[in-house]
Order: sequence, then C-alpha cells, then structure tokens
Amino acid sequence: MTKRIGIIGQPCIDEIISPNGEMISQSLGGILYSYAALERAAQESAADVEFLPLTWTSIPDREILLPFYSGLHHFRDLTKLFPTDSLTNRVRLVYSDEKHRSEHCPIILPPLTSEELSWVDLASLDGLFINMISGFDISLETLQWIRSKTDAYIHLDIHALVLGELSTIETLPRVITGRKDWREWVSVVDSVQMNETESDWLGAPEIITEKNLLSEIRRLFLQNGRPLTAVITRSDRGATLFDFQHEKIWNKEPTKRIISDTTGSGDVFGALYTLTRTLGTSEQEALWHAETWAGWNTELHGPENILIAPLSDEIRS
Repeated sequence: MTKRIGIIGQPCIDEIISPNGEMISQSLGGILYSYAALERAAQESAADVEFLPLTWTSIPDREILLPFYSGLHHFRDLTKLFPTDSLTNRVRLVYSDEKHRSEHCPIILPPLTSEELSWVDLASLDGLFINMISGFDISLETLQWIRSKTDAYIHLDIHALVLGELSTIETLPRVITGRKDWREWVSVVDSVQMNETESDWLGAPEIITEKNLLSEIRRLFLQNGRPLTAVITRSDRGATLFDFQHEKIWNKEPTKRIISDTTGSGDVFGALYTLTRTLGTSEQEALWHAETWAGWNTELHGPENILIAPLSDEIRS
C-alpha cells in the first residue's frame, strides 16, 4: 500500500546582491532541498510512496519554480496547493565587498492555518515532516490541530523556530532566542530535530545545556508519550539520536568527504529521517540514512543537483 507523507515548510529563493545593489543571481533553497532528497530517495529505493507538499505556491514565481518541480515525479499537486499572488520567501544576501555580507528576509509568506489545511485528508497521511524554514510556517495552535486530526508519524525540525522577529533591514539580522512554549511544540510530535546551536537556545533562558534539555524532553516522553526521539545534528561530527522509548543513544559518525557546500543538509537530514521512519525502519537505521544523505549533500551545490548527481558509495551500499 502506498505510503503518503506530507511536508510543511516554505520554499526559498536566495538573492545575491552586489555592493552596487545589483542582483547577481538567484538560487533555490528552503524546503526544496527536502523535496529533492525525498524524490531522489524514492527513485533509488523504488519505494511505493507519495509526497504531499503542504505549502504556498507563488504564482509570480512559477517560472522560477516549475523547472525544478517538473522533476518531482512522486509529488502530488505541486502547483495546485494553496496558490498565492505573493512572492516566495526571499533570503537576500547583500555583499558590501568580496568577503563581507549581510543576510535578511524581506519577504516571508504567512503561516498556513487550519483553515487552509482543513480540506487536506490528514487522517490518510502515514508521515508528516514539519520543517520550520522561516519559523512562521505554521503556528503551535495549527500543529496541535494537525495532531488531533492524524495518527501519522510527525517529525519536527526546529530550524528557524528559535529565531526572533523578522527584519526587513539589511543591517539588522534576526536574533536567536529561546521559546517559552517549546515544551508544547515537542510534546505533540514523534521526533524532534535540532542542531547544536538550536539545542542550546530552544529552552533558554530556563535551560541552557543540551544535557538538561534532553533530560526535560525525556521527562515529557515519560509524561505524555511524546516525543519518542530527539536528534541532535553536529555538522562535521555527525549526529546523535536519543531514543527515549527504548532507552538507547545512537551516534552516526560522518564519512570523510570533501565538503563543497553545507546549505540544505539539515533539510535533507529531516526529509530522509521522516521517510525512513514512515517506511518502518528502526531509529538507528533512520539515523544512518539521514546522516549519510545529509553528508552527501555537502558535496553538491543546490537542490537541483540532488536530483541528478551520482550517489555516494556509502548510500549505494
């Protein structure tokens, strides 16, 4: 039987701006790394799976997005879901010289709400990957509403949830901050993912160490039955999975490789972890697959290349 996996998170278009204010180039980013990884993994494994993108589709940006979307054969209704006249999320990289730049987000699409998602058959989903690309992709209330509508395996990537208010000012970036409601977020998902910086800040100022954060997440599992696992990604040191259900800690050390670009690796990791857990693999196997694919992504440039680049020997094995 076909497994159906939903994905929540916004596409991004990165804009490179020269010192004289000219836009030099645009590149795809955000959730599109997750889309590409899911598509490629489904192709390579011949998995009977269908992906449902739950995101806004920008009508003005169709010409930019459609060439990429055309390669996503396991995705359903890519250009029909939630059309909007607004532009896709923009991440603007403004260079003052060859070595220095500022980064800000002048355009962010609004969160999807239960009103938009009400027509989706959430009960039919087997898995759901929620990747907080902007930090405003959905609200806590919407996540809780989703949980009430589905028994799907839900994996949450904290990502930009710990970033502060949006800024349209080039010299004023968003400021990382803790979340007072972080317990409510992690208590309604089956697994939660964060990098080391995010784990340091998620519970701040109340909780400021990874050990104490994980102890509190374990307490939430014992109290509420969720989350079953927490994953900490550690860049070039791999990733660690804390399995509260089976009282296990798994670590995946990375393969030595020549790193070209780390952009999107967390998005790839979360996508593969959700896919493999939804297909029934163990927590340890899911960690292995997710870290391996995320590591391979560091050898590439852009989500487009995930669809076509030769796979690493580690993945093929």
